[in-house]
Amino acid sequence: MDFLFIPVDDESMARERRKAKLLKQSAWWKNCLARGTCSYCGKRVHPSQLTMDHKIPIVRGGESSRSNCVPACQECNRNKENLPAEMWKRCLDGQPSG
Repeated sequence: MDFLFIPVDDESMARERRKAKLLKQSAWWKNCLARGTCSYCGKRVHPSQLTMDHKIPIVRGGESSRSNCVPACQECNRNKENLPAEMWKRCLDGQPSG
């Protein structure tokens, strides 16, 4: 599966960012953080060191929903940038992205 850039308007991105803020206040997200585990590398870190990452980034049309948001350590979140999670994982494994 090849991931293309899907243009997203500013209003949609702002709406999804507002939804992400609300999601961060939910009991579900607090439980995710309490586990203290990065969803990508599996490293155990203090919950305060975890960030919310969108598996499909907002700028690529992703939503702020439970199915699209995961806790990630700061290093993984920074390295993943705006790549979809599956594409980023393939890059890490040395597999072709197409």
